[in-house]
Amino acid sequence: MAQADIVKKPALARRSVQALLEPRVFAPVIAMLVLSVLVIIPLATMVIAAFRPADVLPLSAGGWTTENFVSAYTGGDLWPIIKNTIIYAGGGVLFALPLAFAFAFLTERTDMPFRNSMYTLMFIPMSTPVFATSLGWVLLLGPKAGTINQYIRIITGSDAITGPINIFTMGGLIFVHVLGVVPSMWLFLISVLRNMDPALEEAAATAGSSKWRIMRRITIPLMLPGVTAVFIYFFISGIESLEHPLALGPTAGIETLSTKIFFTLLPTADAGRNYGIPAAIGMLGLALGLIGMGAYLYMVRRASSYAVVAGKGFRPRILRLGNWKWVAVGFVGLYMAIKVVLPFGMLIYASLLKFYMPPVPRLFDKLVWTTNNYERLLDYRFFGRYFVNSFVVAIMAAFITMLLVSFISWMVVRYPSPLTRLVNILAFMPLAIPGVISTIAFFLLFIGTPLYGTLLLLALAFVARYLAFGTRLMHSAQLQIHKELEEAAMVSGVGVAKTFFLINLRLLIPAFANGFLWVLVHAAKDFSVALLLASSGTLLIGNIFYGAFTGGRYPEASSMMVVLIVFNLALVFAGRRWISKALKG
Repeated sequence: MAQADIVKKPALARRSVQALLEPRVFAPVIAMLVLSVLVIIPLATMVIAAFRPADVLPLSAGGWTTENFVSAYTGGDLWPIIKNTIIYAGGGVLFALPLAFAFAFLTERTDMPFRNSMYTLMFIPMSTPVFATSLGWVLLLGPKAGTINQYIRIITGSDAITGPINIFTMGGLIFVHVLGVVPSMWLFLISVLRNMDPALEEAAATAGSSKWRIMRRITIPLMLPGVTAVFIYFFISGIESLEHPLALGPTAGIETLSTKIFFTLLPTADAGRNYGIPAAIGMLGLALGLIGMGAYLYMVRRASSYAVVAGKGFRPRILRLGNWKWVAVGFVGLYMAIKVVLPFGMLIYASLLKFYMPPVPRLFDKLVWTTNNYERLLDYRFFGRYFVNSFVVAIMAAFITMLLVSFISWMVVRYPSPLTRLVNILAFMPLAIPGVISTIAFFLLFIGTPLYGTLLLLALAFVARYLAFGTRLMHSAQLQIHKELEEAAMVSGVGVAKTFFLINLRLLIPAFANGFLWVLVHAAKDFSVALLLASSGTLLIGNIFYGAFTGGRYPEASSMMVVLIVFNLALVFAGRRWISKALKG
């Protein structure tokens, strides 16, 4: 018996090893390890940092304290900061949602001319850096030298030296925020509209229901969970927003959670650098994000209970606009003019000046035109290396993100289990973590390590931010790929890794390319990671732009934004053209 047991033990060990090497086991374990490094461990480090004294690294030896929470939450500015954050995030979504829904409805449910071009057109404002919009509208609506204000005063004969419009207000902050979130919100809402079978509305109309009754009893209930989920998602996005509040907030005297964390993280002459206070403030942002994620997931579950798309195909009912179709085109054109044309035009104008002056008649003879701002950008030491750094980081972030989320989505769809569901939740967690919080967490985890201050760390910070979006995108695409091809490959002796890369991933190339392009453009235009994580050796465009912007060197800052916008747009159009050819092929 003893000898039989001895014989059985190696066999049991081999079976245990083989079980661990099964794709349904090792794939989720690998994914959980990667996601822990990207999500869980940085957040745990931030929690630890909140209890460490000043000038003590989170993972270094030293004492513990609760003074950081006392300093962060007992000041008289806490409630105004929370109120400003909620007004900014909530107000932005309240005004952006009707606009985005109108654009989505025109795209999906009407015969508006050029509606197919919307899918490319909306990538233009989506790829415009946030700071570019802020700077453009500072030049247009600055209370003193803003071009629009100048012309209003000229036309009305006013002797005032400021106004009548001031971009440096909460209203101005919400205005530029609305302009920025509409394209991404539109992208979410077209899915809500596309997945609603109009046959239900048609059946109600056939039964004699009025249009108002159909809208109240069928259309609105079907759409409400999905629209509410979009509202919650972008409310969380507003909480994390750093760039607009950083560009306009200090002058306006408005502070939000993100700018409070940013300025608190900066070292001071008398107290040095205190990592604990921004970490303690970050805990509040994390709590708000988690509450928002819980509400979002609840609404998504409710939306699934209203599912109306079955296996049969259906064609959405197209609303004929008649003479109103050109009004609809003008409506879209007005948005593009306000979001892109006006601010971008001001950036081009300012970038060609030696000293910025508004383009008003009394100053025409004083304008000094120059191309030096662009010539200086050709100097590798001044701009070229920062541009290259930004491009390398964006490429790395896009590639790593899409490869990781493709693997996670494949695993969740092909090997459903409690373990893969946990992986799916972990991949979705970044939705609940405001971007500035996750970046701070990365900073606190890796400061003092060889990885700190490298381009790879900047890329990984972007990966952590865009995991949730990429996972949702690739999960939807993965559901459309039947597993028969992969099963046939495995039966033929092809390994799991080869099957994933040579069959599954190749079939997902259009979705992969779309996600790659989205992450690439967003990483290239995002400055918050650069401002929080970059070191002297890994500065990005965002770092030198912010220095020029805060220093009032508007021509210099404008030329940087023009180059970055043109570069992003070239990427978008080249990428979309390639994707269109791939889909046709």
